[in-house]
This record gives sequence, structure tokens and C-alpha cells, in this order.
Amino acid sequence: MGMIANYQPTTDIELEKITCLDDVEELQESEDIEICDIDKMWDALHFLLTGKSASEPIEDDLISEAIVGQFNISGEEIFISGTKTDRVKEIAKALQELNFETYIDKFDMRAFRQNHIYPDIWGYEDEADLIKDDLRNSFENLKKFYEKMAEQERAVLVSIC
Repeated sequence: MGMIANYQPTTDIELEKITCLDDVEELQESEDIEICDIDKMWDALHFLLTGKSASEPIEDDLISEAIVGQFNISGEEIFISGTKTDRVKEIAKALQELNFETYIDKFDMRAFRQNHIYPDIWGYEDEADLIKDDLRNSFENLKKFYEKMAEQERAVLVSIC
């Protein structure tokens, strides 16, 4: 099993209370919680859209923040971050305006391999089309999630573990 990224709605007040994975799991216990799961494609999506690994978040960059959050809460064994409600609205707009196909057209598996982007699937050249589809689906799911959170005026909690 690898590290997967989950995005879930929260409030600005709840974000301030979160300090560890137990807090995240407690919030996820609600049956009606909507979780956006982009599985293992978080680092690859970040690299595709920003040219940098998610381990190097870009400060004040809406696209980077869409994937890794606005501010770090915990980064020990797992990564937990948050994005406040006002910033969620800005991220949703930036994702809506982004033309994903211009990025996927420049997709080069060698660059992902050379930069040690997670997950380590970049040697499977024959699966490039499947990987592109996975990246495309991850982006669309994330975009729809942020649009919905912006409409509902929610903050977002990111957990990568």
C-alpha cells in the first residue's frame, strides 16, 4: 500500500483544532462526509501542473495549494494540511480556468522518473495512456470537489498518508 491523498470538507474553526491523524479520522467518521480521493496521483498531478514535486510546495500558488493545501498542520509520518474557506474559492476558480489538456499534451514520463515523482510507475512506457487517463480523472475529481466546497463555503482538509 502506498501513500494516498484525501480531501474533505471542514470549517475554518475545525482546521484550527486539528493536530494529528486521529483528528482527521474522527472528522471522517461522519457517514455523510464527502471525501475526494485521488489515490497515489497527488505528487504526479502536482509535478504535471507546477513542474515541482509536492514535497516542494509553491507558496502562494493556487494550483500547488489545490493539491497540498494552503498551510501545513502536520508533516511527521503523515502529511496533514488545510485550506481556509476564502482560499478554497480562489483555488476553485483557478482550477476551473486551467486548461488541463495543455499540460497533459506535454506529459513526459522520463521527466517524472528523473525527478523521482511518486508513485514510481514511470518506467512503464506502454501504460502512458492509462497514466494520462488517471491524471486526467484525478484532476477532474479534484476540480469538482473544490467547486462544490466553494459553493458550500467550506474549508478543505488534506491528508496524505
